[in-house]
Amino acid sequence: MKKSINVFLIFFCFISFSPSSIAQQKFGLGLKIGQNFSKVDNVAVDHNAASYHAGITTYIGINKYFSIAADAILSQTKLESSPSAVELLANPSFKPETYHLDYLSIPLLAQFHPVKSFTIQAGPQYSILLDQKKDGLENARVAFTSGEFSFVGGAKLDLGGFFLYGRYVVGLQNIKDIKQLTTSLQDQSTWRSQQWQLGVGLNLFNF
Repeated sequence: MKKSINVFLIFFCFISFSPSSIAQQKFGLGLKIGQNFSKVDNVAVDHNAASYHAGITTYIGINKYFSIAADAILSQTKLESSPSAVELLANPSFKPETYHLDYLSIPLLAQFHPVKSFTIQAGPQYSILLDQKKDGLENARVAFTSGEFSFVGGAKLDLGGFFLYGRYVVGLQNIKDIKQLTTSLQDQSTWRSQQWQLGVGLNLFNF
């Protein structure tokens, strides 16, 4: 996985700074905000609630059809467990567990522009876990790793000074932190994340 990401980075650095592309480069900066719809496989929750993300986005043009985009995004994954009818009968005051995972996500994406206002995006992303909460408690031991590599695919529609976008983010590694689990919970299941992102952005400037 890391080898593939390194090859990706080397390839795009090469084409970005090759003599044929330097004269065509264009730089842009924008802001973005939107919602996340997250899922983590095999975690003991049965409801994946909407959460948010917000950040900055930049891009460097290579030629008419290709560019490279890099973002810095504050993103939250929210997971909830809903009580069953049996649990509610046994304990009417039962409260569902809620997990909040706050990340700083940094995607590096290749962009293809088949037409002027439409962009297809794909590339790797690394997310750093900034904070984790369980039922509102800070730094609860909820057994998630401190970082995650993912693959991102998506599309963007430019509308003058604004843009709309959608992305699908799939985790490439197990985000279960075995060291934080009791022996009875150290099974062979893999915690792998999936997330849909929908949002709107503002183009601040480009030159």
